Amino acid sequence: MPKVESRRSKFSQPRQRLPLSTGARLRKLFPVCLFVLLVAGNAGAEPEEDHRAWQHGIDVIRIGEKLLVVWGSPGNPPRANPGGDWQHDVFYAWLKAGAGEEAALGAPQILVSRPEAQEPPSIAINAAGTLLMTSEDGENGINQRAGLWDSGLRVLRKYPFTIKRGGHSGHVAAMADRFLVAYGEGWVERGGFLDRGTGKDIYVRIVENDGARRRETKIAAGHRDGWPLVAGSERNWLVVWQRYPEMSLHSALIAATGKVTRQLQISEHMPVRYAYDVEYLPALASYVVAGSSGQGGFIALLSLAGEVEKIQYGLPPMASESRILAHCDEAQCIGVYPVRPRGVAVVRLKPGAIELLKLIDHPYAWDYTGTSGAFVTPDQVIFVTLSTSGIKLVPINLQ
Repeated sequence: MPKVESRRSKFSQPRQRLPLSTGARLRKLFPVCLFVLLVAGNAGAEPEEDHRAWQHGIDVIRIGEKLLVVWGSPGNPPRANPGGDWQHDVFYAWLKAGAGEEAALGAPQILVSRPEAQEPPSIAINAAGTLLMTSEDGENGINQRAGLWDSGLRVLRKYPFTIKRGGHSGHVAAMADRFLVAYGEGWVERGGFLDRGTGKDIYVRIVENDGARRRETKIAAGHRDGWPLVAGSERNWLVVWQRYPEMSLHSALIAATGKVTRQLQISEHMPVRYAYDVEYLPALASYVVAGSSGQGGFIALLSLAGEVEKIQYGLPPMASESRILAHCDEAQCIGVYPVRPRGVAVVRLKPGAIELLKLIDHPYAWDYTGTSGAFVTPDQVIFVTLSTSGIKLVPINLQ
């Protein structure tokens, strides 16, 4: 697609186990990690070629007992065109990652293939078992488009139907049998990642189970806002996005009607592009927002009313375009997220309390092209991550 971030060449278009008692070691580690973050936020320090030309955008969702991986790539392995228009298709594969077995990814298959790039893909499944996949689409100009499938990946409404003409950088989450797609619109040249510009305004739109588009709501305007992420609860959705040049993180709570019921700034001084995530934890009846700020990493718990219940700074910094994975049982909720430049952080999440349990070292260095994953057992996670050489599996034992 014509790279709008030109915009990005798209528009852009978002470890050793350490005992808790070794606080001094962590304090020594954080300034180093923060330095890396600040360097990464400096366009002059990035490689000349944008790694997203190779692969960009990945989701892992659970369908019954199976894990589905969806990602954007110009082939597998990727055949990039970093100096020209991108040609990403949307691929899927089933992930084998059961307890006691070696993780393996099935053969990649095409979900969507059309002229120009469809990336980054975002996918969600609703209570009716319908999947909605949305992507920024470079065919005939930049537009946010979508398609619908059932849980067996049979087409229910063929891709592409348009969510927003001129829309870009979209993500989706489900609530009951509906979806909310959050996306950007407009572009401001210069500045931002690799000096390719930033988004301008943020919108959301409800999409019904049959693909019917409902009201569109503008939730951010008058600034340089981009890379909206969204999570859904049983009552509403929470959208988070980044504002440039302040590099602050903002949120909007969206009711089932599509109305904005609350907005607030969650954090400031976030020096890395798109180093944040939002998920919903039913066990806590709270949204969890993880990210990287000028004080290292942070995690915030937000209520269903959109209010910050607890925010903990001084955590390890989160890798760009990665997710926090969560597992809850009767005793506690555990969150795991990729740490820049490598390894993972393990945190305990409780009402009104967020505690770093450990850092786990791992040799793999996270790229900024997309990382997602899932818990395999309460003591094991698997991250599925994109790179210039192709999709990778990174299993982590939490014990």
